[in-house]
Amino acid sequence: MITRLAAACTAALAALGLSSAALASPAEELAGILIGEFTTAEQSLTEGWGYVESRLVRVWPEREDGVWLYQENAWLGDNPGDADYSVRQRPYFQRLVQLVAIDDHTVIRTIYSMTDPASVVGAVHAPERIEADQLGAPNCSGEVNRIAAGWWIADFPNCPSNLRGAVRTRSQSIHTPDGFANWDLGLTAGGERAWGPTGGGYVFRRMTDAE
Repeated sequence: MITRLAAACTAALAALGLSSAALASPAEELAGILIGEFTTAEQSLTEGWGYVESRLVRVWPEREDGVWLYQENAWLGDNPGDADYSVRQRPYFQRLVQLVAIDDHTVIRTIYSMTDPASVVGAVHAPERIEADQLGAPNCSGEVNRIAAGWWIADFPNCPSNLRGAVRTRSQSIHTPDGFANWDLGLTAGGERAWGPTGGGYVFRRMTDAE
């Protein structure tokens, strides 16, 4: 489905006399959209979902093997009204992300574990704390496809998992300048849902300076 959507959007750009090649460097463009501070506060209030914050910063700008990001996510509570902001110091995951462009509309995103994530909690505010020896093993990789300038989609169907009976995770996402939506499902060996929401994913809105 994602491949067909990407092809349709490429055709639409061509019909307008545009081309993906005329746009910004793919990995840099995607990084610019991913970097920032994001919150599910609005969705939590309107749909009863959990209140989550996600922060991504660039690290290792001198490296020539792609664009590298560091990410922290924290679950602050069931909704903003009962949020525990101290949990920002206990993120439920930390990871390193590598972005490598393979053509004008496709970037390979590889997610890496970290060797000692607890030692760098809060490094989203001081990315220089992330040193090269924090890079652990890759645990998931796949394509992120640009469907229009500033709009990217991804579907990673086979990310390894051992959480709560799952053997793999399917992760679907869409990224825009205003935020992103992400839907993760843990699946058993038989393809049955072990965990994850059934009605869709989390919607993260880019935070303003006042938040």
